[in-house]
Amino acid sequence: MRTLALVLSLLGCTLASRLAAPRAPLQLARRATAFTSVKMMADEKDDDDEEDRLGAGGRGGHSVGKQPALSEEEQKVQKAVMEHQQGAARLSQAEDARSLVAYSTGYAVLSTLSSQVDGYPSGALVGFATDSKGLPVFCFSGMSSHTKDLLADSKSDAKAALTVTAKGFEGAADGRVVLIGDVKKCSKAEVEEEGLAAVYKGKHPNAFWADFGDFMYFRMHSLKQVNFVGGFARAGSITPEDYVEAEVDGIQAFAAPVMGHMNADHASSTVAMVQHYIGLDQVESADLVQMDRLGFMVQINRLGQTFKLRLPFPRAAEDRGDVKKLIVQMTQEAMQDPAVQEHLATIEAKNTGKKTDEPAAAAA
Repeated sequence: MRTLALVLSLLGCTLASRLAAPRAPLQLARRATAFTSVKMMADEKDDDDEEDRLGAGGRGGHSVGKQPALSEEEQKVQKAVMEHQQGAARLSQAEDARSLVAYSTGYAVLSTLSSQVDGYPSGALVGFATDSKGLPVFCFSGMSSHTKDLLADSKSDAKAALTVTAKGFEGAADGRVVLIGDVKKCSKAEVEEEGLAAVYKGKHPNAFWADFGDFMYFRMHSLKQVNFVGGFARAGSITPEDYVEAEVDGIQAFAAPVMGHMNADHASSTVAMVQHYIGLDQVESADLVQMDRLGFMVQINRLGQTFKLRLPFPRAAEDRGDVKKLIVQMTQEAMQDPAVQEHLATIEAKNTGKKTDEPAAAAA
């Protein structure tokens, strides 16, 4: 309606001006430009109103058209949740990237300049480990195409990029890091003095072939750029200095079993914490998908949509025992919330009804 009013207003001015006196081409062009600018501003305002929502099409994510209108109550809920998320404690992007690389599977895609097709890139899935600075260390066979690419220019270090995905990576909503830099072959003295064989085998203990005569060690000794994507609407470039100086988050070392236990045996506790601390009601299910010393990332199913939200701890966790203490504390506080109790009772009644209906359906 606002756009329509502006259009009618401008059209009225235009018609009135035409009746009064003819305009020069330059004046008409300026009026057309002004009309276009105002219309674009109105359209952008309408889009902004529609983008303040959770899930697909939400602000900061990818645009999704024709979203259903939100009720006034739902708009208040989503606005409060988004305000909570803006202030939720998170690791810095440098810490996130450094930790993702450290806790990855140890396999990634290495991009090199092809020695076979001049001017074109090449890619290979390779094993790697990281040194004390978080930079990759490789052990390659002399027969591999990527090894030949790296050795093609003997006068300078090879330019390469390593794309590392988070453990359990499934798609665009999951994290990945690209390390861009110079890679060189390591001398025997460097391998021995810096214990690179032990570094590599620490990540790949079954790599017996690393001792074969035709295998050689390489490392990215000069980091030029770090590109980080932590999921939808969380991405950026990290300076080499920030990446190298960042610490690996220690809590992630045991995150998987903790989250697995919570998701299998205490799923209702996660739903309760999401409603109580984040302020999001009508959550059908909530699974912990990432954990660090400052909190969780939770994958939520609600009203036909699936999305992730940050659930921070009240304070930074120090160790595994402290994580358990914080989760118990948060669960107990959430369970005392009357609104949470009512919602969990509704979920339980719904699940009980499904279980009751299953034998009848099977008999039929």
